[in-house]
Amino acid sequence: MLTFIQMEFLKLKRSKIFLLSVLMAVLPALLMYIATFAFDEVQAFDALFTNVNMYMSVLFAVLIFAIIMAYLFGREYNEHTLKMMLTIPISRGKFLMSKYLMFLIWILILTVITSLSTMIFGFAAGLSGFTVNLLINSFAQLLFANLLLFLTFSPFVFISLFVTNMVPAMVGGASLTLVNMLVYGQTWAPYVPWVCPYLIASGEIAEYGINMLLPYGLVFATFIVGIVISYLYFTKKDVPL
Repeated sequence: MLTFIQMEFLKLKRSKIFLLSVLMAVLPALLMYIATFAFDEVQAFDALFTNVNMYMSVLFAVLIFAIIMAYLFGREYNEHTLKMMLTIPISRGKFLMSKYLMFLIWILILTVITSLSTMIFGFAAGLSGFTVNLLINSFAQLLFANLLLFLTFSPFVFISLFVTNMVPAMVGGASLTLVNMLVYGQTWAPYVPWVCPYLIASGEIAEYGINMLLPYGLVFATFIVGIVISYLYFTKKDVPL
């Protein structure tokens, strides 16, 4: 499985998707940096980190993750390398697991980039109130939200395997972004799996007065359903030439 991860990183050298994901991970911090001058939006680091985490988890990460999922799982079909990959003595289940692990590593890298870019833009804007603990806590919150969001994207694996180009995933990611924009702040936001991660990580879920088992249950149920149908489809489907 480690060999597969190394191969994925080698493939990224020839792809612009990773650079695109990095730019999108920096974008929330850049937009809030602009807002500090154009709209006097934030005055301190704690507000900057809070806003960046919210926009990243609820909006930008949804679209980024959908694109990454489509790239990781659909690329082998599009580049006609899947049959060659499966000649390696490894089960299809482990092959899927290696893709999930690569996705997880990718998320960690993007989370680090978002937090560091927020710190850099905060200093560039001359904001006050920065502490190392604030950076660590903000990073931990964003990482927790992104990890939970990672679990909710397993249905996109099935979509990427079933329709092996990036268009459906991008449309789905854009649609979920719009849904999150409409749902966030509404009374039924905790019942939407792709909004739950930020509400849980930020602690805002407590404002809704619901049992914490419900949002966690929605997240894990989405993950289980997605991974089961993906595994069943991938292990039963013949590999095209």
